[in-house]
Amino acid sequence: MSLREFVADALAERALQVVGVVFGIASVAHFALWADSPAREFDPAGGTGTLATAAPEMLGYAQSHPAYVLAFLAGAVLLVRRP
Repeated sequence: MSLREFVADALAERALQVVGVVFGIASVAHFALWADSPAREFDPAGGTGTLATAAPEMLGYAQSHPAYVLAFLAGAVLLVRRP
């Protein structure tokens, strides 16, 4: 069995877990880019540990980008679900 066949078989058996990882990575990457935006106060607030400033920013993210929040949750469910 070649390496290519081995990887293809492993991915075929765990297709839902792969989709979960992709969802998780995409949503975390989007949040990281959003948080690093100069217009946001989340990055400085998170760096200093000021929860009072970071919490409204997190709520604003969840309200303006619900699809990414749901993608993260769906990815987590796909990773931990039992077959």
